[in-house]
Amino acid sequence: MENEKERESIEKINHFSHPHPLVFNGEEHNDKRREACCSACLESLLGPRFSCGECKFQLHQKCAEAPPEISHSHFHREHPILTLKPNPPSHLSYFCNLCKENHKMFVYACTSCNASFDIKCALLSHNMDENFRELKHLTKDELKRAHCHRCQKPLVSSVYVRLACRFYLHKKCAQLPTQLFHPCHRKHLLYLASGYLLCKVCHMEHWNLFYLCLPCKFAIDIECLLSMPRCDIECNEHSFTQLLRDEPFICDACGTEENYVSYICSTCHIMIHKNCISLPRIIKTTRHHHCIIHNYFFQKRELEKLDCGICLREVQMKYGHYDCLKQDCNFVAHVKCAMEKYVVIDEVNEQDEESSENVVTNSSITHIIEMNQREEATKIKHFLHEHDLTLGTKIKEDDDKLCDACMLSISTSFYYCSQCEFLLHKTCAELPRRKNHWFHLSLATLHSTNFFNSNLCHHLCSGFAYKSGSGFNYCLRCARIPHILTCQKHKHSLSFDFNFKGRWSACGVAIHQNGAYKCKDCFFALDFTCMTLPQATRHKCDKHLLELTFHDENEDSEQYCCDISEGKRDPNHWFYRCAICDNFAHLKCVLGEYPFTKIKIGTIVPVVYSRHHHSLICVKKNYDTCSRCGQPCQDVALECKYCATNYTIHFHCR
Repeated sequence: MENEKERESIEKINHFSHPHPLVFNGEEHNDKRREACCSACLESLLGPRFSCGECKFQLHQKCAEAPPEISHSHFHREHPILTLKPNPPSHLSYFCNLCKENHKMFVYACTSCNASFDIKCALLSHNMDENFRELKHLTKDELKRAHCHRCQKPLVSSVYVRLACRFYLHKKCAQLPTQLFHPCHRKHLLYLASGYLLCKVCHMEHWNLFYLCLPCKFAIDIECLLSMPRCDIECNEHSFTQLLRDEPFICDACGTEENYVSYICSTCHIMIHKNCISLPRIIKTTRHHHCIIHNYFFQKRELEKLDCGICLREVQMKYGHYDCLKQDCNFVAHVKCAMEKYVVIDEVNEQDEESSENVVTNSSITHIIEMNQREEATKIKHFLHEHDLTLGTKIKEDDDKLCDACMLSISTSFYYCSQCEFLLHKTCAELPRRKNHWFHLSLATLHSTNFFNSNLCHHLCSGFAYKSGSGFNYCLRCARIPHILTCQKHKHSLSFDFNFKGRWSACGVAIHQNGAYKCKDCFFALDFTCMTLPQATRHKCDKHLLELTFHDENEDSEQYCCDISEGKRDPNHWFYRCAICDNFAHLKCVLGEYPFTKIKIGTIVPVVYSRHHHSLICVKKNYDTCSRCGQPCQDVALECKYCATNYTIHFHCR
């Protein structure tokens, strides 16, 4: 049945150019039928055709099946679409912009201008690579009549190429690339076109074959372009000569302005400063998950503006930059941005580290014991806990339980241990054992520890940490923050700037190390300390969750106070608020001095965190006095078990 339907659809069609159905006829033609012509191309009907049973309208099969549109024709780059139109009225004719003749046949007309191409020229040029063949001999009569359809010059004593009847090309013209990148115009791709144009090199306005940049209206004729010495843009070998002129110039390798002696490559027409002579070709930056390659000018076909994937500012494509080796990835970066944190790549692997890494061996969940109907793990083994963990979804509203990995309040799906008080957010339990952080080059491994200093947010932390072999540690809150992000209550994206110095917009404190997340359009800046603040947390002053708030819109300035310390607040600095009770509080009043540190009885505090020559242990005290400040010790304190004299201190006095 399906074959019969297919045969029927082939044998009978409706064509847009004719009101009656057309019937397929694949029989060989007899002499009488040779007089009939195709209504589309006006050539003799010498092959399979579609015919109308009510009139003399007939089409070659290839003409009937011609595409209704041709996109991005080699001979009309100014506009993207050419649309097929039927025969003109009897008193009119179409002018073909390719063969320069008037015809009454079907044409492909531009939807944006008056350009048109008859169906034969349009289809031949559309499938040019498939159709041309070499002709070793042409008669004198053919030589007199023929001219090259690309450069419009006569055919003379050499081998010619003919796509089909009456369509000729010089061999050199047929082999020209239809598009290319060239140092004479680094901003955009150049397209091959013919016309009466002004060459920007020889300054002659004439009819010729040109390479044209459509956005810039830049044109260079084929003779000027071919006469230019040129090296391969993929080649990294340049012969640089020192130009002893102390004048300002913009380096073609990195796009920055310099005021020093420059170095030039006369073959490639580039001018760079000395440091860029040894610029690495392929690197792996911490800011992108693929390898990136240095180019002296843009080599992708898209013409829209692109922003640096690191600083978010526009990349000037006519100067050097790094872009992604993956063809389907549009990541680009300024040279100086890409070189902040990078390693030189000698050999590019086909697979990325992330994709080649064994997912099973890198998972923190070593074994799934039970699963529910949604294929969700409900009971697991985790490599950093000795007991089985069970999936839980509900927790009491006023319960202040914290995740033992990230030290944040539990409010979403979590895993709990039925044998101890160990809790993990589901997302924390599923973290990879090893990962690369964009801030640091070394691969880091997940650990569990009582105390550590996070090298990014500078908090004293407990719980899980990623530690590298070089001693670089960071908490899970820092591990989750990307190098480009959007922040609530701020309309622009933020990118991390290693060299930024200024004040934090969240709390007004001066930034003195590690840089900050900076807005490219205004003075808004945040550091890791502010970015890792919990979006919601609990405090004994309120039974509800307190939410992080970014601006106080209360018109009464007397209301700018903290309901915990009863001190004044700056309405432009971040604070915590209970929307139900309308309570406001300073960040530090809610979080305390050590918001991400879990102090529990029996925990050992190493010497490095105690400023004491022995390790200290957390104990319950309600009667001793602090050996440092002399104030009474209440609740949890630190005690030395090795000193002969009683040595007990507050945690904050350690």
